[in-house]
Amino acid sequence: KSCEADVSHHCGLTPDVFTLIGHAGVALMIFESGMHFDFEKAKIVGPKACCVAVLGTILPLITGTILTVLYGKPLLPDGVSVGTALAPTSVGIALRLLGEAGVLQQDFGQAIITAAFVDDILSLILFNVLFSLRGDFDVIKVVVFPVVGVIFMGIAMVAAVKFWPYFISDVILPRIPQKGASAKVSSADEALFVIMFALLIAYGTITHFLGTHLWGCFIAGMSFACVKPLHHPHHVWVKQTKRITSWMIRVFFACTVAFSIPVSKLLSIEAFLKGSLMGIGPCILTKVL
Repeated sequence: KSCEADVSHHCGLTPDVFTLIGHAGVALMIFESGMHFDFEKAKIVGPKACCVAVLGTILPLITGTILTVLYGKPLLPDGVSVGTALAPTSVGIALRLLGEAGVLQQDFGQAIITAAFVDDILSLILFNVLFSLRGDFDVIKVVVFPVVGVIFMGIAMVAAVKFWPYFISDVILPRIPQKGASAKVSSADEALFVIMFALLIAYGTITHFLGTHLWGCFIAGMSFACVKPLHHPHHVWVKQTKRITSWMIRVFFACTVAFSIPVSKLLSIEAFLKGSLMGIGPCILTKVL
């Protein structure tokens, strides 16, 4: 089993083409969702959403750890590993569901997204602490990188409100030469799309080294939430990427999530019962509460 785990780990370090396509699709979806972020509503729901995020991180961690110990597994590392794995909230799935339901711009929709985003930040810190338990405590990876990541996100959010709307609408786009009236896509929209893609890559790369590239993808999308006319950047992005993003997301679920499930072990009665109890309790009920 240790040899199989080692082989699986090394294969994971070099992802196949399907995995790369799937993760790229998730990055594009997260970026698009970030453009729906409403800074004005976030001021209203922010404090309550942060409280929800803290509870949504701590409760799955505690209950998942306790239930794993009751299953007869040791507290360290098994119990804490399971609790930590249950703590994150999928920002991507939450954004997709809220967007399809048409409630993303409402107060409770923004509260859910804000809470999920903060939850993922806290969960990443937990993951760093968990990984440090395997050997010597690495203060750079466990403490410094997450702190720098949070600081970077704070600066990027301020820039999303104060800098990018002015820089794009008043400095860059007015200087772009215009095409003829018969052009299907204007020069300004082409330039805006290039800027969006460049910022997506830049922010995603920076936060990749600080924790996870999805942080940067979401914040890059937020950078265009206040660009005027409002929602026009989102229209430009969706017009160019909607179809390819939809297919890449399907590849993600089929070839990264589904392929990693050990079907032979999953279909056993013991695994099904224990997994169902773990999913209903620490995974779902703690988040709902």
